[in-house]
Amino acid sequence: MKNRFLIVLVAVFSMFATSCENTYLDTAPTASVDAASAYATTKNAAAAVNGIYRALIVRYLSSQGHSGHPAMMIILDHMGEDMVIGTTAASWHVGETRWTAHRSDVNTVTRFPYEMYYRVIGNANIAIANIDNSVGPQADKDRLKGEALALRGWAYFNLVQLYGKRYDAAAKPNSQPGVALVLTPTTEGLPRATVEEVYTQINKDLTDAAALLPSARSFKSHINLEVAKGILARVALTQQNWAAAAKYAAEARAGFTLMSQTQYQDGFQDISNPEWMWGFDHLEDQSEFFGGYHSYISCNYNSTVIRTYPKAVNNLLYDKIPATDIRAKMWVKAPTAANSIVPPGGVRVPYINQKFRLPGTPSTSAMGDTPYMRAAEMYLIEAEAKAKLGNDADAAKVLFDLVSKRDASYTLSTSTGAKLLDEIYFNRRIELWGEGFRFLDLKRLNQPLNRNGTNHIASIAVLFDMPAGDKQWEFLLPRRELDANKAMVQNPL
Repeated sequence: MKNRFLIVLVAVFSMFATSCENTYLDTAPTASVDAASAYATTKNAAAAVNGIYRALIVRYLSSQGHSGHPAMMIILDHMGEDMVIGTTAASWHVGETRWTAHRSDVNTVTRFPYEMYYRVIGNANIAIANIDNSVGPQADKDRLKGEALALRGWAYFNLVQLYGKRYDAAAKPNSQPGVALVLTPTTEGLPRATVEEVYTQINKDLTDAAALLPSARSFKSHINLEVAKGILARVALTQQNWAAAAKYAAEARAGFTLMSQTQYQDGFQDISNPEWMWGFDHLEDQSEFFGGYHSYISCNYNSTVIRTYPKAVNNLLYDKIPATDIRAKMWVKAPTAANSIVPPGGVRVPYINQKFRLPGTPSTSAMGDTPYMRAAEMYLIEAEAKAKLGNDADAAKVLFDLVSKRDASYTLSTSTGAKLLDEIYFNRRIELWGEGFRFLDLKRLNQPLNRNGTNHIASIAVLFDMPAGDKQWEFLLPRRELDANKAMVQNPL
């Protein structure tokens, strides 16, 4: 039986080639050429690999709210407790906030990430299978193959976290169902591999990629050695492999400097920021307009979403941020026209987001860049991993190296054990707000969702508690996949 979403689309000569839904199974859609031509030379291969990156930011299912991986970053933060919909006027992200969207097998939210990440995988498989036969410098072939391997490992890491149960290092091998492991260009439907098998492949892909990738690169939108190690650090943290997480995080951030407090207030929209390790460089010819990341996350883009229901931060979280911490300025507790930025006619709600801001007031351009990975995350991974290893002094020093850049008044923590970990988790929540981590952090830490006592609006959020380990932490597989692939089985309903 054919797998509906294992797209074998190849993009060459242009940034990305799209196809209609009924051509998902075509091996050579009208808008593309065959793999042999696409990878005949390393120049052609570079264009094809560029197309894979492009797949991370195009619209899926013809929906402006589902423009690639940046849209998933926003969705996953809405599913946590720290991103708050500010008014009852909301029309986007309500189902995600209520945890109803990802628990319906016919909802866009179950289908969108499945299709997107398997599209990346399908194209990466073609690159991996063909790049060695390209005509061109070996260094170029190595780099392009390394990028494809890293993209495949990264895509599987996203998929298994969404559709599988959390990885539990105390329960090896993790035999619970993960996702189908498709490692060659094919449209044949496969059964779900175990979570353990998926993570084994993820680590192999990323390790193989790191052996091929150089540090040098032309664009931050592409994966290099340090980014591959950063993804390895994320994977190790999720697998509770603390030693590897600390090692890879330290190596990944080498060569990147933390941004200044002035840069911290620039709006999180410029990939040239020295702290950004990997991201989407939003070029003029790639604008998604109302579908862009900043169209939904910024404080000043002139759209209905931003004007009528701006995003806010969890009040309980914000009230713990010291006034001397520059991150306290990323939200405004009591907004007025003098201390907060909104588009014309925009409402101001308590604890309103100001972290993401586009140039101009109002901004009529959604051309903000998107941060996929920052050095700050690597500090936080290293600190958490070292604390889990019992190296409290080292963990506190790494945390100090980060937080002292955000708050000149911050002093080296003397906390140990669980108290030190709580301090690290707190800084992770305020540092990475809006960048797509909170739902997955709760899941990997096996912590419950708890919105009680917060500024979440009851009629919008509806859901205020979800126990750790509940079946609802797993996305349902799309009904279309189940119907097309009889080897596939659904998650518990």
